[in-house]
Amino acid sequence: MIFIFARLRSLVALLAAALVVVAAPLARADYGDPPEVEAQRLVHVLGYVGADYGGAVDHGAITNQGEYDEQLSLLDDGAKIAGRIQPALPADAPRVDLPSLVGKVRTLVDKKAPASEVTAATLDARTAILGAFRLAEAPAAAPNAERGRAIFQKHCTECHGEQGRGDTPKAATLNPRPANFWDPDVADGMTPFRVASTVRFGVQGTAMVPFSQLSEAERWDVAFYVVSLRHTEAPADGSPTYALGELATRSDGSLREELLSAGIAQDRVSATLADLRKRAPYEDRAARSPLALARAKLDRARVALQRGDREGAKGQIIDSYLEGVEPVEAQLKSMDAGVVARIEDHYMGLRAALDRGETPAELNASISRTLAELTAAESRLKEGAKRTSFVSTAISSGGIVVREGVEAALLVAALLGLAAQAGHGDKKRYVHAGWAVAIVLGMLTFLLSLRLVTISGAKRELIEGVTALLATAVLFYVSYSLLAKREVQRWMRFLKEHISPRKAALSLFGVSFLAAYREAFETVLFYQALLASDASSLAAVVGAAVGAVVLVIIVSAYTRAGRFAPPQVFFRISSYLLYGLAVVFIGQGLSALQMAGVVPAHRVGLPSVPVVGFYPTLETITAQLILLALAVGAYVWNKRSPAAGPPPRGATPAPAKG
Repeated sequence: MIFIFARLRSLVALLAAALVVVAAPLARADYGDPPEVEAQRLVHVLGYVGADYGGAVDHGAITNQGEYDEQLSLLDDGAKIAGRIQPALPADAPRVDLPSLVGKVRTLVDKKAPASEVTAATLDARTAILGAFRLAEAPAAAPNAERGRAIFQKHCTECHGEQGRGDTPKAATLNPRPANFWDPDVADGMTPFRVASTVRFGVQGTAMVPFSQLSEAERWDVAFYVVSLRHTEAPADGSPTYALGELATRSDGSLREELLSAGIAQDRVSATLADLRKRAPYEDRAARSPLALARAKLDRARVALQRGDREGAKGQIIDSYLEGVEPVEAQLKSMDAGVVARIEDHYMGLRAALDRGETPAELNASISRTLAELTAAESRLKEGAKRTSFVSTAISSGGIVVREGVEAALLVAALLGLAAQAGHGDKKRYVHAGWAVAIVLGMLTFLLSLRLVTISGAKRELIEGVTALLATAVLFYVSYSLLAKREVQRWMRFLKEHISPRKAALSLFGVSFLAAYREAFETVLFYQALLASDASSLAAVVGAAVGAVVLVIIVSAYTRAGRFAPPQVFFRISSYLLYGLAVVFIGQGLSALQMAGVVPAHRVGLPSVPVVGFYPTLETITAQLILLALAVGAYVWNKRSPAAGPPPRGATPAPAKG
């Protein structure tokens, strides 16, 4: 008997030792994973809480006790994970207090706070963790649809069913039941990132076990497949081009809302979503679309922000505009100038928010608004391409010439009139030479950009900005001297006595050339975009000719009016016009340099008015206010100065033509 008890004690000891040996790896699986894996698990927990909290609490009352208790349990686990990985933060990571961030979420859940507050808090915490540990929210390469389907068939159909409805015999025996991926309450908030995390870590208290044997690429494959299951419609053509990182982190609900806001018809939204879930993730569409490149760079900016690299994020934001938006800006302007102004406002706002030191969560929201505007822009482009006809192309072409040339036409008209009134009628040829040379150079620019060199977005903005500021300088020199003279006799005497024929010729040529070349350069960009959209070349030529006739009529009408108007009235109007154009040009020039990242931009809360060169940044407004203050100063000085006496002997004012 003693021998038997001894043998039993030995057997129990052996079993206990075996349990220790078996349990040790299990313990390491829970508490000995690398910090990066633990961080991924914490992101998964917070994402689960943020997505499901609204189903447990409504208006401060618990609506599902089981779900609410699960939220608390998950947050308890999350707090432990946060405490374990806090000491393991990389040395170069942003300094964040992970336990405090998770504790803030727990406090809100304990208080039964509104779902929006809990979601925002979980987003803040997730953003901090993703950035600190440099975790990816999207696959490194496009997923594989066939492999995703095969993995789902092998591992998931027993519980979720072939179609993902969760209606299998085994599902009926489980509590809670497996998710039905067709249920709008589930599917509208589901993202590939959340599915991939669930596959990696499972769901505590359910039959959804971790599939840690799958590689990261395989988890993304099955995640994108799961999200596509309910989209049975034929995918639509011409959908907006989203970056892969966006598709990985966006839910059907948020995509649907954005598509509707972008102007996509209600009856096309389902087919468009089908395209974004069943085809877009598996194709490299960014290479074929500048706006897709813009989106991809904004997504990289978001990742840089998560990692605390604000300078890197700023560079990506600038590149997003210059390399993604700028190449199609001319085409967009011809269809909807308003959307271009809004996009520019969003980009300037993003840079201003960075400079103000806004949090990554706040900047993420700004990036999301910018992406939504890009969706609207792409929708306009694709709708416009469908409506292209001879008449619409001709109208667009004529509109380009008139819209881009009217400032230069008014300036040329004012210069011609002033030259005649001031006795420099023989210098009109220099005005004509200036705009003629500008048009020739504009055409050469067009040919070069088509055949020899590619003018990047940054170069375009620099050329536009520098030429606008040069034109401002020359315009200011000419027009301010006119504003500073109170009477027409003084104006004429000043022009005759103080401006030599050579200087007058150079001034007239310079102003005419700079203003006209700037507009010619922009017109080149518009025609590049117009012809790139398969528009009729003949229609473009016809429209351009009609637009040119309109500009000639404007110039002729202005100069003819100058022949009959009293000289003093004509001089005042012309000087105000030239000075006003200087104010417009300095705003446009500085704004172009700001978009190129050359000049700093501190945004103020006002709308843009591009037609008058008003862009709501401290730098552009200050420059324009200085010019306006100088004009007011000249006016006040003239009012206080004694009236001029008669012209000096031998100086005869030029008579008004009439």
